[in-house]
Amino acid sequence: MSQVDRSPPPSPSASRMRVPQIPSNPTTPPDYGPSLAYAQSSQARNWRFSAKQLKRMRDEGNKAARERLIKIWSEEKSGESSGSELSIPFLSVSDELALLTFYLVKIGQIVRAFGLPELVEATAMTFMKRFYLRNTCMDFHPKSIMLTCVFLATKAENYPLSLTGFATKLAGKNPQPETIRENEKTVLDLEFLVSQSLGFQYGVHGAHRSLYGLILDAQALQPPPAREVLQTMVAASHSNLNNSRLTDAEFIYTPSQIALACLRAADVNGRLIVGRWLDEKETLARSAMREAKAEREALREEERQRQKRVRVEAARKVRGRAGAKAAEEEEKKQQEAQQALKVAEFEDQVTDAAPLGSTRKEIESTLDEIEALFRAREKGGSTGVGKGAADLEKVKEIDKRLKECMNPEKVPGTRLYLKRQADEEAAAANKRAKRSSGKSEDGGMEGGDTVSVGRTGEGEESDDDQVPVSKDLAVKAEH
Repeated sequence: MSQVDRSPPPSPSASRMRVPQIPSNPTTPPDYGPSLAYAQSSQARNWRFSAKQLKRMRDEGNKAARERLIKIWSEEKSGESSGSELSIPFLSVSDELALLTFYLVKIGQIVRAFGLPELVEATAMTFMKRFYLRNTCMDFHPKSIMLTCVFLATKAENYPLSLTGFATKLAGKNPQPETIRENEKTVLDLEFLVSQSLGFQYGVHGAHRSLYGLILDAQALQPPPAREVLQTMVAASHSNLNNSRLTDAEFIYTPSQIALACLRAADVNGRLIVGRWLDEKETLARSAMREAKAEREALREEERQRQKRVRVEAARKVRGRAGAKAAEEEEKKQQEAQQALKVAEFEDQVTDAAPLGSTRKEIESTLDEIEALFRAREKGGSTGVGKGAADLEKVKEIDKRLKECMNPEKVPGTRLYLKRQADEEAAAANKRAKRSSGKSEDGGMEGGDTVSVGRTGEGEESDDDQVPVSKDLAVKAEH
């Protein structure tokens, strides 16, 4: 039998007080500059690239599409008796971008014809540009994708149209039933596929919201700009914004940077107002950072004094007055050691030079880059040869070549299209036969149990069979 410990419990006065360790000197400086909600969005996480990354993605995607389509076209022409080599006029990256830009302009025309707001136009353009980062025009014609993106954008931005109403408006002033049904089929066939390419990420942060906020800020400047000056500047900045949507700006820069560049490039007054706006924001940022730094330093000092009192009191309880004196001496040594350490704060000259996270020179350089993008698109048109008849003829020539190199599996009337259609019909018939016999596609489960495909209960049809399976999705490799 073990002995029971009958010793008295320790005296509270003899117990050592636990000294709390509260970090007072962080190892990294605190972040400074504007904190953007945009940085937490899926657009910032998944749809931001550098110009080099965009070029590499498009080059690799176009190369992979060519190699894949050469095999498909070889199969399509395998039954022909001609012994000539396969010669298909595939599109280059610049050809695809020219077609994409042409149809981006068409999006604006459709949206305005339907009486929809600018918000829908901006979102539809973004959807289309994102789609063709992962797909090629040689698989999906931009015209069909354009219509689908507009329809998706109306729903994403809470301006929904019924599919029949949308298809009827597309059919023109004298809509024919055949045309309406064709438009409906186009959108239904591609809607899920486009959503897959977007990663089901429908949220778009457009620069038009940032521009609206900047215009409000411009009116609050002291002294405020004249009304006539402001009206002229707003019209020009919106024109710049429309041109910026035809570029890769939203993939490389933030919406606020694009909006600032559009306002700055409006006219001479726009450049002056943006300069005044930046001066005001930098002054506010410097003041806020100095106040925050003083608060942190005061907090550190208060924390050091509190920890000192805790340690001295703990030593006094354990070793009496002598212990308290020794603790004070030890605290002085620790304080001297801490003073030798560099406090994790930015130097004042650094934050004064770049209170917004970048120097004024860096900010203006970024705005100049954005302006160069939309100025080049404004002058060069869709193809870069300049606006007018030459630009349109170039687009027509590219579209003609697209029809010659389009994936034959998706062109009605081709041998592969008919073969694929027959395979799909046979698979559907087989599925219906299995369903009617009460068997699953696998022919039943172990133990003789069978599963009825497409039924949720007695007499209930499931909607699962209506979900489209996008096996034609030509997703490019992500980087």
